[in-house]
Amino acid sequence: MYIVKCARWPYFYYKQQTTKSFVAMGFRPSIITSFIATILIISSCSLFAPEIVPDSPRELLEEGIKAIKREADITAQTLFKQLLEDYPDSEERIQALLLLARTHYALEQYEEAKFHFQKFIELYPMHKNVDRAYFFKVMSDHKRVDLALRDQTATKDARDGFQQFINRFPNSSYLEQAKQKLGECNLMLAKNIFEVGKFYYRTGAYLSAISRFKNLLTGYPKQKFFDEAAFLLAESHYHEQSFKEAFSLYKKFTKEYPRSRFTLKAKKRLRTLR
Repeated sequence: MYIVKCARWPYFYYKQQTTKSFVAMGFRPSIITSFIATILIISSCSLFAPEIVPDSPRELLEEGIKAIKREADITAQTLFKQLLEDYPDSEERIQALLLLARTHYALEQYEEAKFHFQKFIELYPMHKNVDRAYFFKVMSDHKRVDLALRDQTATKDARDGFQQFINRFPNSSYLEQAKQKLGECNLMLAKNIFEVGKFYYRTGAYLSAISRFKNLLTGYPKQKFFDEAAFLLAESHYHEQSFKEAFSLYKKFTKEYPRSRFTLKAKKRLRTLR
């Protein structure tokens, strides 16, 4: 059942202006007042669209879905919140919770979206759409990923989340997307470590550079800039006068990256260290 409310006219202003006209024509004020009131009530309900107020969980859910379809996400969000608050034990609350998380995601409210997706996962771990909730919970972290030289907490959370998703839902329709996003996160994190390592190298902090380059080369999937990282690792040892380690790294470099733009420099170092 829907509760219908009619729009209100500016009654007193209209009454005052119209009454003056009818008095001038010789009508009694009491008759005039009753006539105007009747006309205004009829007009307000016929000329304006009624305001529909759902009063059951099913109606709230349906109106919320309609709002999503017309891209009125804030309206949908309000309806789903009302359903969850007013009908906490209804069957509709399951779908409403997932859709509420979706509206937060659509509105780029990623912290709130992650919270509600996680709540859905915890409350309904065996639901048929739990993989969808899990995927978009992780995507909420991915959407907060910052640039390579800034804080990477969200990137790490997203990477770990996508890996867990791949392990947990190997048959999900979101599997390929998760693998792609995992690769993006690994690239972002690798770039971050690489740039930090280069900064330390440029500023002469070679021990710190060595630590970053080692972490990059051993802890991440191979990236296109790994040849530069491997060369700078050898160079850092060279500048630290760890010549034995540098020689070993230059030799390894020439074998692994024979076509790198740094190969000639590495070979020159090897000749110097012999």
